[in-house]
Amino acid sequence: MLLLLRHSVLTLAAGLVSASLISAAAAAPQQNAAQPSAQAQEKDSRVGQKVIVTEAGAPLQTPKETVWKAYLGETFTVALTNGEWLWVAEKGGWLSEKQVVLFDNAIEELTKRIQQQPSPENYHLRGIAYSVHEEYDKAVADFEMSLKKKPGTAGVLNNLGQVHYLQNDFDAAIKDFTAAITSAPDHFIALNNRALCLIAKEDFDGALRDLNAALKLNQKYPEALNNRGVVFSKQGDYPAAIKDYSAALEIDDKYIDAYGNRSFAYRQLKKFTEAISDLQMAMHKNPLDYKPVNDLAWVLATAAESSVRDPKRALELATKACQMTQYKNWNSLDTLAAAHAANGDFKSAQQWVATAIEAAPDDMKDGLNEHLELIQAEKPIVK
Repeated sequence: MLLLLRHSVLTLAAGLVSASLISAAAAAPQQNAAQPSAQAQEKDSRVGQKVIVTEAGAPLQTPKETVWKAYLGETFTVALTNGEWLWVAEKGGWLSEKQVVLFDNAIEELTKRIQQQPSPENYHLRGIAYSVHEEYDKAVADFEMSLKKKPGTAGVLNNLGQVHYLQNDFDAAIKDFTAAITSAPDHFIALNNRALCLIAKEDFDGALRDLNAALKLNQKYPEALNNRGVVFSKQGDYPAAIKDYSAALEIDDKYIDAYGNRSFAYRQLKKFTEAISDLQMAMHKNPLDYKPVNDLAWVLATAAESSVRDPKRALELATKACQMTQYKNWNSLDTLAAAHAANGDFKSAQQWVATAIEAAPDDMKDGLNEHLELIQAEKPIVK
């Protein structure tokens, strides 16, 4: 993901995937039919656990339709169970436990698989687990071992590029994604991912070429639509950005980051009613995601338009966002400082912005120091 200087995040979407898709092995149960009792659910250790998808295209289903085809390595939280089926609330569908491993046990489980069968596929899967656990050097080693055993595998090259991207080694990542595209010219996800690197290098024309190529291969690819919207936003073409974010949401109406990005674009056009509505919708779609809570708090605390500001509500939301991130996220800490300043409590605001500065990456500290200067002068942060 790529953050702008402020909370109003332009969130980019990448994918850990292989080229193939699979179909459902069995019909998903009704969400509300013959469910285990609440007591049984409390005893089911899978409820509340994160899982990592181990089969590309694993379907999340209802009895009527497939609502999502998961990326290899995509991570979900189990909200409910019914036998082998796991309910993923954020996507509104059932996922078979045969197509996942538990997040906490993934590395151990996949290491056992490698010991039993040191195949390129198993090294690939453990590399994904290492990546999701942010053990990037170990992920690179496993992907390279997979490629040594089976050279030129597009899915592995894509995932190796993903890790290099997360390590901010954009040139290495571009090399990997290019190799994946050379091996599989229809690999629209590698095209999308290469575009992310080009965005990071501020090569927006190159990024647009890759995103347009990805969308030509797959017109229903919400991540590429979102990312193209990010490019348009960075170029200041907010109407075009809104059009792409809206198209992404038509495909996936639970795409929280697209709501946040569209809200950002609306705010640049001073369309605060629409901007706030998007953030409220994102909060409704995924109550566990702190980002829309944080962004709404920022808008209500810092909007230049007095009719938009609501300092009391901003403080409530900012506190909630910090609780959701265990007071460890610099962005939400800065929002909390802004909310206290909006309420005239500059002493608390100064404490929280100082904490945010300590936690923030170096490239964000200048902006936060500007906030500190305003607060020290007992002025609210107004954007």
